[in-house]
Amino acid sequence: MPRMRLPLLLGSLLLSSGCIVAETRPSHPSRPPPRLPPSRPVAMGYDEAVRRGFDQCRARGYHCDLQEAHLTGNDVWKVKFRVDGRGEKGHLHLDYDAYSRNLIKVNDKVKDKGRDWDDDDWDGPGRGKKKGHAHRDD
Repeated sequence: MPRMRLPLLLGSLLLSSGCIVAETRPSHPSRPPPRLPPSRPVAMGYDEAVRRGFDQCRARGYHCDLQEAHLTGNDVWKVKFRVDGRGEKGHLHLDYDAYSRNLIKVNDKVKDKGRDWDDDDWDGPGRGKKKGHAHRDD
């Protein structure tokens, strides 16, 4: 029987080494996952820029036809309208910041159809500045 005890003892030792109990708790306290950086607001798209432009045009009481709308490399939407109707004629150009959606710039060159004059030179109908206009005539 002593011969059987030796292999049994060796077998028990070999099997017991594979059954090691380990601690499952981490050694450091758990940390919350890292916060993601705040997301950048979504840029205004073509449809929204055009819609805002039409809203601005209507607020000014104009009848506008969309000529062009495009996004520049500076994140600015340029929306251009032709104004024609109800006594007005000209153009309306609007610039919007693509992210804040703020109206940045307005170029409103709309005239009454009954008049033919320049904004900066009123000498009566049809007397705008021409080439060769002398400085002393200003």
